[in-house]
Amino acid sequence: MKFASLIVSVTLVAAFLSVPEQTYARNSSYAVMQGSTGAITISATPTRVSSGDTVKITVEVNGNVTPHAEILIPDKGVSSVALTHVRQHTFSSRFVVSRNDPQGLYAIQTWIGGSGKRAAVAKASFLYKKLIGDFCIMGVFNPRDPEQDMNNYIRQMKGFGANFIIATSFITSHKVYYKSKICNTAESSAADQSYIGDLLKCADENGIPVMLSASWDMTRDIPYTEYTKSTMEIIKELYNLYGSHPSLVGFYVEQEGSGIYYAPLVRKFCRYVKKINPGLLTACAPYMDNALLAGYLSDIRSLDIIIYQGMTMASYRRDNRLKFPLRRVKDFGSVSSGAKQLQNKIALTHVETFGFGENRVKGLYLTGYNNIYQQILSAATVPGNDGITMWNYNDVIYNTLREYPQYRKEILASRQAVFDGMKAFELIGKASKDQNQLAVYYPYTDWQEYRWERHYYSALDAFRMMGIPVDVLPYAPPHSESYPPYWPFHANRHVLKRLLKEKEVLVLPSVSGFQATDSQLMKHLLTDGGTIIAFGPRVPMGRTYDRAAVFGIEKTGKMATHLRLKAEKGFGGEKPMEWNLGRVTLPVWKSTGAKVIAKFDDGSPALTMNKYGRGTAVAFMTDLKTAARRYPDLVRDVLNRLGVQRYVDIIGTNENCDVAVSRTRNGFIAAVVNHNNKALHITLRPLMTFKRGTSQDWLDVVSRKIVARMKDDDPLKITVKPLSYRLIKMNGAGAGR
Repeated sequence: MKFASLIVSVTLVAAFLSVPEQTYARNSSYAVMQGSTGAITISATPTRVSSGDTVKITVEVNGNVTPHAEILIPDKGVSSVALTHVRQHTFSSRFVVSRNDPQGLYAIQTWIGGSGKRAAVAKASFLYKKLIGDFCIMGVFNPRDPEQDMNNYIRQMKGFGANFIIATSFITSHKVYYKSKICNTAESSAADQSYIGDLLKCADENGIPVMLSASWDMTRDIPYTEYTKSTMEIIKELYNLYGSHPSLVGFYVEQEGSGIYYAPLVRKFCRYVKKINPGLLTACAPYMDNALLAGYLSDIRSLDIIIYQGMTMASYRRDNRLKFPLRRVKDFGSVSSGAKQLQNKIALTHVETFGFGENRVKGLYLTGYNNIYQQILSAATVPGNDGITMWNYNDVIYNTLREYPQYRKEILASRQAVFDGMKAFELIGKASKDQNQLAVYYPYTDWQEYRWERHYYSALDAFRMMGIPVDVLPYAPPHSESYPPYWPFHANRHVLKRLLKEKEVLVLPSVSGFQATDSQLMKHLLTDGGTIIAFGPRVPMGRTYDRAAVFGIEKTGKMATHLRLKAEKGFGGEKPMEWNLGRVTLPVWKSTGAKVIAKFDDGSPALTMNKYGRGTAVAFMTDLKTAARRYPDLVRDVLNRLGVQRYVDIIGTNENCDVAVSRTRNGFIAAVVNHNNKALHITLRPLMTFKRGTSQDWLDVVSRKIVARMKDDDPLKITVKPLSYRLIKMNGAGAGR
């Protein structure tokens, strides 16, 4: 497993010799870097680690020189790395990750030359557990003693587990907060121009990796056509000035955007950063109003970190706001987490501490406890997430507290929401650590972005109502066809291979048809043994497959109003089952070979299964929301029959909840987040098998108390308080699938 920035090494390495931690003195400084990284290279493998893993570090030099190396350890500082000379021009070391090591990004760098004049620097990094980050606006620090203020901010941030900073807004129309020869610094004092250097020194001492955001020269009125060139010049200047700092790990695209038009800009930016130093990390934070963008970003090989912004608090005008519910944080984060699977990028979920309109506190650029806390709870349930970033703790909370002491009580409440939320984030992460086998798939439909809001929000809320955690998997183009505005035409074979290997089951909510690229993907997926589930009233047509052959059904051209649905014996119960639908008017279908599992009251198919190749295509004629409201047990039973890996039924949730479930050694762990203003009464019904007569212990992970001890798969009933969560772990003797 790897993320894009690191050079893969095949060199065998010798032993690692750890030396005591060292930090840099306050008055230390780095010389401007000279030369290029062509003189020295470094690799670190693997780039994602777990407790007990050994990271192999290999350094190669051009010439008969001896390199030096150091590692930035999160929350601690910088330590030297002893390199062993294993053969000509090649040195090595290793780092063993222990369970007690702090989580975060470990930044390694090697150089040639003396400590005061580093002729060339190479960088690498690896990730252990989670990244907890903050966007840090440079101009808000106390000008009377900015370095001390930065240290205070970092120490406070570390108090809730933060281990990562993205430094931003250090070029404004009037001020420049670094020693630039490109920007107009006439209005910037010497103290102003020391800010970036001061922050990196503080970060070195505290073990905090930093990314610098890159923007164009805002101090001059330059043409728009020159923005990209200006941005690249500033990146190069920043790296030459500060690249020797161990804490400088990469650059962030300050220009935000949405739509697949944004992808070429990100690609160009990231390639330039890697050209300067291939070990630098790259990051961007797009607006999440187009799920297709996630797939296109996932294929940019030089992009390492994707941060999806949900904008749940960012409603500037009363007449122009989507007013996303706080649970959407999970949905946006899940898009990013699902997209990263193609190349295993770092996917971070975005949380907003600010507020506008009715979300403000005392008219400040600050929102209240519940808004912050519930966002973090939702972010914590994103399956397989790599961490979280905030916009932002440094200005909105830390700085506001200093500027508005008269509102200390209100600001401290918002600050406490961050601390309480991050404790919950750490715990809930135990339940969301695994990707789910069930994934809602978003196909390539470049002229139909409205589907994301119209159909996918509803589908994701339907799974919430059924207490079923799902992934979101957006379309990712083949690499050779990932250059908009040109259309992709072919299936992505790497995605197909992964779907088949992971046995992922794709859900298609109200998708009417596919372009050739997804049509091929679905056809090959089914032919090779995959499973897709379509929820109506649309059943997707394809450019390269015949719908009647794939799904085994055809439209009759008629419409009918249905009141009831009836399932055959064995589906939904041991006896034939019937459910009241209310009144739903739908197109009438007929079977052309599919097995009819459930029928409407007029005898027409309501649920079908069809074998195609070695795979299975399932069609529900109602939409997901209707299924969740009217016959959820039938949906659960179909998932079980299809072999979807689930460990527990969570009964009693509604659409304003978030859930997460992961397998443990002897059972499972489940999280239920309640975003409602009233308590929920939840039943946890285990789906795992146990030896007859053995007991199962149900543990409340937060209180660390056993809440029940039961036998023979008995369910557990719990209460989840308003605007809160429960995290329950079930341990069973002799647990199996």
